[in-house]
Amino acid sequence: MGGSFFVIIISYSYIYSTIRKKLINQKSIAVLPFENLSSDPENEYFSDGMTEEIINALSKIEGLEVTARTSTFVFKNIKKDIRHIGNELGVELVLEGSVRKSGNRVRITTQLIRTDNGFHIWSENFDRQLDDIFSLQDDVSLLIAEKIRENFGHLSFEDHLVKSQTTNIQSYQAFLKGRYFLKKWNLHDIAKGADYFEKSTILDPNFDLPFFGAGLSYSLLGSWGQGN
Repeated sequence: MGGSFFVIIISYSYIYSTIRKKLINQKSIAVLPFENLSSDPENEYFSDGMTEEIINALSKIEGLEVTARTSTFVFKNIKKDIRHIGNELGVELVLEGSVRKSGNRVRITTQLIRTDNGFHIWSENFDRQLDDIFSLQDDVSLLIAEKIRENFGHLSFEDHLVKSQTTNIQSYQAFLKGRYFLKKWNLHDIAKGADYFEKSTILDPNFDLPFFGAGLSYSLLGSWGQGN
């Protein structure tokens, strides 16, 4: 009886593994919200911003399926087995990490994990100056792409996935704060987001993204009867 039961378990595991490989694209990834390890909890805007920027960068890679932010942020501050998260999101890989921001220094820790067995494929620490934030995002994204290519075959991507959007880091941080509050989707925070977008445009009038953010914020406030 014991031997038969063991054979059944092995057979089930093999069948499950085979079916899973057919249903889930091996070149698929979900980037979970990076944990804010900074001493200031208000730096959560920055860790969320780094998560979203890496999602955007990886989405540029031809042949790689990247789970949308709205789906991955459901798991923010939730401790759950990576294998279960992988099954829920239908992905082969999960990237999790943390961000520590202190003054003009940023440290990002990343871990790339297989969801079929929970094993780590790769982990790395990145320490940079805040002024090098776009280069940091680019390096993280490119290394992830390389590791996926090493383990699962060909991927096509450019030499750089992240380009510098502004040379004014204060403007960029104000933009990240604006986006952080906008995506809380309530009147009070959207109004705060609009203020940060406005600040970002003043700091760098050539930085396009905060103009779009401000426009969306005021449009939402206006539609809810809160426009000035």
